Amino acid sequence: MIPRAVVAEALGLPEDTDALPPGDLPLDRFAARLIGYLSTPDADSETPDAWTGVVMDRLIADDPELALDALATGARLDGAAVLSDALADLGQRDAATNRMIEKRASADPALTALIAAVEEE
Repeated sequence: MIPRAVVAEALGLPEDTDALPPGDLPLDRFAARLIGYLSTPDADSETPDAWTGVVMDRLIADDPELALDALATGARLDGAAVLSDALADLGQRDAATNRMIEKRASADPALTALIAAVEEE
């Protein structure tokens, strides 16, 4: 789960905003929406799911473990290949994050496949 406060902060909203649904954001729902957004022909445009890119950028910058959780969840979904850029961005963060990714991938075939997609780019 991505804490509601993290989503609100990433979007520049107060924690008690009515603009977000109540409760924390399930990783599977976030990952599916992120894949949908990144699969659009122009993922830089304002679409209803553009917020997912902002939230992922915030997770990569401030909570790499939660970012990896989201990407690993997404790696199991159809269309996961579009997550390769986000995974590459996460891997460029620092050596400790890279080791965390490698360790997690050693036990997660879907994440290993996503890493292979990053390496092919």
